[in-house]
Amino acid sequence: MAETAVSAFVARARADADRPALRVLAAGGASRDETITWGEWAGLSRAFAASLIAAGHRPGQHVAILAGNGAAWPIADLGVLMAGGISVGVYPTSAPAQVRQLLADCAAVAVVVDSPAQMEKVRAVRSTLPELRTVICVDHDGGGDAVSWAGWMQRGRALGESVQTRAELARRMDALRPETTAILIYTSGSTGEPKGAALTHRTLLASAASIRDTLGLVEGDRSLSFLPFCHAAERIFGVYTRIVCGMQAGLVADHNRVWDAAREFAPTLFGGLPRFYEKAVATLRAQQAAATGDERARWERTIELGSARSRLRRAAQPVPAELEAEWMRVGAPLLERARALFGGRMRVATSGGAALPQDVSEYLDALGITVLGAYGLTEHLCAAFNRPDHYTFDSAGPPMPGTTLRLADDGEILLRRGPLTFSGYHGRPAETAEAFTADGEWLRTGDLGRVGDDGALRVIGRKKELIALSNGKKVAPLGIEAALTGEPWIEQAMLYGEGRNFVSALLVIRRPALEAWAAEHARDADDPRLLDDPGLRAAVQAAVDRVNAGLSNPERVRRFALLGTGFSGDDLTPTLKLRRPIVEQRYRAHLEALYVDA
Repeated sequence: MAETAVSAFVARARADADRPALRVLAAGGASRDETITWGEWAGLSRAFAASLIAAGHRPGQHVAILAGNGAAWPIADLGVLMAGGISVGVYPTSAPAQVRQLLADCAAVAVVVDSPAQMEKVRAVRSTLPELRTVICVDHDGGGDAVSWAGWMQRGRALGESVQTRAELARRMDALRPETTAILIYTSGSTGEPKGAALTHRTLLASAASIRDTLGLVEGDRSLSFLPFCHAAERIFGVYTRIVCGMQAGLVADHNRVWDAAREFAPTLFGGLPRFYEKAVATLRAQQAAATGDERARWERTIELGSARSRLRRAAQPVPAELEAEWMRVGAPLLERARALFGGRMRVATSGGAALPQDVSEYLDALGITVLGAYGLTEHLCAAFNRPDHYTFDSAGPPMPGTTLRLADDGEILLRRGPLTFSGYHGRPAETAEAFTADGEWLRTGDLGRVGDDGALRVIGRKKELIALSNGKKVAPLGIEAALTGEPWIEQAMLYGEGRNFVSALLVIRRPALEAWAAEHARDADDPRLLDDPGLRAAVQAAVDRVNAGLSNPERVRRFALLGTGFSGDDLTPTLKLRRPIVEQRYRAHLEALYVDA
């Protein structure tokens, strides 16, 4: 029988029954970590499935999970699949209206929530969800409109002892096929209403195997889980890759504790969004800036040697033995300090979701922390990835195993349809058809790219986000924004210029740079008038000029506005992509002012 995500999970649980699979890292105080073995995880998921069956759940029905990164998420996720259902993640940050939208779209018959706050979201919209029969709350003692997690699991364990339930559960798991839909992952909705991308058991396993082979992951590896499980990267890169590889996961409910968790758990694989690496670099740079005398000289020499080493490695050239030896000797305490931020045992680091500023990548690599960039999307996660032994900082790397890509005539990145590709948007046949080329063979990513002589993919922008200037020239903003945020002065950037005669930008200054400039000029960094200071603006203009020097004339940023606060909240999707129409509306006055007398 062909393998499914459930059969792979069951096989892993049998082979490694007593090995730790999940470690719930305590939030602090007097609480203690909880460790769950592979065998225990499988038993708990079976109990969850048994309760679903007893509650009238039928194969193919959807069950949603609205929770943070606690043990309930993976237990329920695999339990839904064991019962023959389809598991659906909902972002914990979702508003009640968004929760209603997703639960209604998939006609969820049950939902797991992990707190009274999430319970209130469901309670506020439940009357509009006729299909929703069961609400299971982890932090709840049950009641008229909810079932407690403890009660649900206790019932499942008792039911699991019956011959009838065991037989029905076995029948459902045996009925699963590779082409059976396993999960729905809802797109973040940066350009419209979120859509549920359906992923089959085959896609989950093929994607997990591609990630394993790309990064050389093995059974002894371990990683932190702090990004939302409902996101494609954490769901596949996390849950199912860990199952395929036999990796232990450290579950971090509060991502603000990720650094404490890293020191405690000591992951060998660290996968994060750019902001986590930016924070690490800010910490290390602050230490470098505070150093004096011999210590400062050590920092400077280590970065100098490490940068030379990094350039050679990225060019696939040998690193001279004497350079390597001096770098390791001079930099030993600093390299150890950098590794310690990530727990001291990390051997692979990855970044996704957005472009990691090149200066951040280069600084970390000079200190022995190589962060591998990647490119993927909900509909085909495993598209391109840098390799541990072959990487650059200006690309997403070559295609991953199982992926074939090409560029359309207009530069759009196309991915050949295959086992790694989603099967369609739930309940949206027309939009599913539009996602592929007319022959149905290639997934249309909507992203623009180019492939270099090294075979690496470089993403340069979104097809739909192209800025059409009044002179007919089109500008792809993504790469230019990445270059701007690669400057030490600029933390966030958004280009603008649709229908205008030149490109402008909204810029957010990096706080450390702002504070340093203010201190040097005896100014208050919190004074909003500081953003209008000619000297400060000249410093930012110099950074913009450096980026402009590498751009064509239509692409160059002619004017910019400095913002007192960064993009956050509704400005960003849950995966931290800019919601450009919302940002444009919020800062309309700033943008209009840039074109006065232009």
